[in-house]
Amino acid sequence: MVNPLAALALWVEGFVTAYGLWGSFTVAVLESFIFPVPTAAIIAPSTAFGIDPLLITVVATVGSVIGAVIGYALGFYLGHPVAQRLFGDKLKGVEKWFDKYGVWAVFIAAFTPIPFKVFTWASGIFRMRLDYFILASIAGRFLQFLIAAYAGSILGPWFLGLIGV
Repeated sequence: MVNPLAALALWVEGFVTAYGLWGSFTVAVLESFIFPVPTAAIIAPSTAFGIDPLLITVVATVGSVIGAVIGYALGFYLGHPVAQRLFGDKLKGVEKWFDKYGVWAVFIAAFTPIPFKVFTWASGIFRMRLDYFILASIAGRFLQFLIAAYAGSILGPWFLGLIGV
């Protein structure tokens, strides 16, 4: 029977070998507005397979923020009618909450495993200031990816040995 963790590690190794930093950049862009796979899930094992932790952190952060701006634009131009249809009268309450805490919500979503794409779209829907949105996205994503990259760099070889890769 195949160890699922070993199979996943080998898949990531193949991904890193085939696509390198461009693959990580692409995943980061797409994950910020539509793709369901968390970027950190690619970053951490990538550093165990030899990609420089700081380099992948910067590349993924740039990609993620580009994707976040795409999500913001989609929310800005397309999202309000859909949100109105989905949430109706509750939308005003969410908008007031987002006006008050939106920058912190974006930062927390960017830093944690909370689905960031929801907040990129919401930021556009509720017309958050773009400069605040970008700064919160950069800060949160950089910190999340830096932790994932160095955790993978430090613990990755040990973990790969543990699962037999």
